Amino acid sequence: MEMNIPRRRNLLGNVSILLSLLIAVTTARSSTSVQGQSDQVTQAIDRANALIVQKHIPEALDALREADRLSNHTCAECYLGMANLDCQLGDVQSGLDDAQRAEQSAGEDHIVAAEALTFRASLLVATSSGPTDERLKEAEREYREALSLDAKRSIARFELAVLLLQEGRDAEGVAEMRAYVTGPFANPRYVDRADRLIADPSRARALPSEDFSFSTIEGETISKAGLRGKVVLLDFWGSWCPPCRESVPILADLRRKFSNRDFELVGISSDADEETLRSFVSSHHINWPEFLDADGQVAGLFEIHGFPTYVILSRGGIIAFRQVGLAPDTADRLNDVIKRELAKVYTGPPSGASAPEAGVTSSAVSAHPVGSDAAVAAARAPLEFTFPPDDVQNGDAGGDVYRNAFLGLSYRFPGSWQVATPEMLDELNQARLEQMRLHGAPSSIEQTVPNGSVRVAFPQLVFEASSDFRQRVPNVAITVAQASSLTLEFVQHEAEDLKRQEMTIVTAPRQITIGRRQFFRTDAESVQANPSRWTARMETIIGQQYRVTLEIDARSKQELDELASTSQTIVISKP
Repeated sequence: MEMNIPRRRNLLGNVSILLSLLIAVTTARSSTSVQGQSDQVTQAIDRANALIVQKHIPEALDALREADRLSNHTCAECYLGMANLDCQLGDVQSGLDDAQRAEQSAGEDHIVAAEALTFRASLLVATSSGPTDERLKEAEREYREALSLDAKRSIARFELAVLLLQEGRDAEGVAEMRAYVTGPFANPRYVDRADRLIADPSRARALPSEDFSFSTIEGETISKAGLRGKVVLLDFWGSWCPPCRESVPILADLRRKFSNRDFELVGISSDADEETLRSFVSSHHINWPEFLDADGQVAGLFEIHGFPTYVILSRGGIIAFRQVGLAPDTADRLNDVIKRELAKVYTGPPSGASAPEAGVTSSAVSAHPVGSDAAVAAARAPLEFTFPPDDVQNGDAGGDVYRNAFLGLSYRFPGSWQVATPEMLDELNQARLEQMRLHGAPSSIEQTVPNGSVRVAFPQLVFEASSDFRQRVPNVAITVAQASSLTLEFVQHEAEDLKRQEMTIVTAPRQITIGRRQFFRTDAESVQANPSRWTARMETIIGQQYRVTLEIDARSKQELDELASTSQTIVISKP
């Protein structure tokens, strides 16, 4: 199955020679591996360091190129510095090339060679287009080679582990992560993160952004909590950066295109002072929020070490996309990802709000008996949907087993079947949501809220497999909805919904046992379908929070019975 690796998501800053550290790295080595070179080389390196402190990045890069020329192209540290500055200026391909030259120039200095290999591997991951990109295989080889040259380079092991987990190779990834945590050179900053990934490897495939809050130069407070419910494009840039300046019309066009949607564009500038930033904003007619990140704290949270870097956050604050540098297809990529994230079903409260509790009934919220006349009337009212959290989508299918660590669930499906990709699930959920909006809520509505709208727990599709998606049947699907309880009465009223869909109830809702857990099962047959479609629904509650439904569609009663036997493979570890 194709894993949903967040694009361009990588811990690039872990191995990058930070601007603030470039002087120390280069100067320290100037007395060893650079020793014997002419004074002109050393002077050029010193000049580059001074220019970096002043944030004169293009000029610093020129100084390092001069040092490289004077050394007759033998200065590995110069190439490493150049690779870093290439990325600062958004020229990722040159960064890859210079990192490769650094490794080739290192000779017997295995420490420098391993540093260059790790840097390059991180860039390969950061610029990969998806899980099948050959750059990921190349990155894995370079991480492993770096570790063979320098076993102390623990960050290479950490990043290799993350890469393996992102590819769905959980056993290998967890083993590498354990080796990182138990090794003598683990960075305390990442040990806690490593422990969380060991406990739940699926987190590597949907990494949440760090919490942040800051005030823009316009006086507006921007925070992760306040942006929840919106798709957010964070633009990490600097007015000193040529591709950053070049990207301004692209960003302006995106903001204009999505101005009427739940979209926010926020600029995070690395300029040295507010006067410089304000002058650029005014002269280029930038009309979106801008924050001066002069000390790099926000850039540090997102581990930004190349400009521009674009980070797109989902409505729930998950990093959905990350790109280092400006490329010819950047505008199209940003546009496509923003559209994709806006089309997804939002699984959380609106911006700045808290999520409603499932099953709440008070004087402010009136609950109707499921299927009552009041419920049917309320189904014509505007709908407000409640959704499970983003984490329910973090399942994966390997071989013939679907696993969802968040729910503590595993299920064995027919091994030869096709599994729906995350993009297919998004489209199906969006279609289901639009159908509910157009045709009203089912009889299983939960609450009417004071403004007269109806609050509905949306059953979100998290897994689907089929023998042939062109035919749709036979297939199996798992949905998750917010719910604090599940009763026979509720399931009986759900059966009434099936009747309204012109299905005949073949076997009335009844309680069954799978493992030691109680489920409710309902069987139905479509009256109108040609050929016939038989359906079995099996539902249970997990953690008094989520109603989980396994739905099986088949072409005959015999086929349904055969497929329904797969329900006995369901294992749920959570209470």
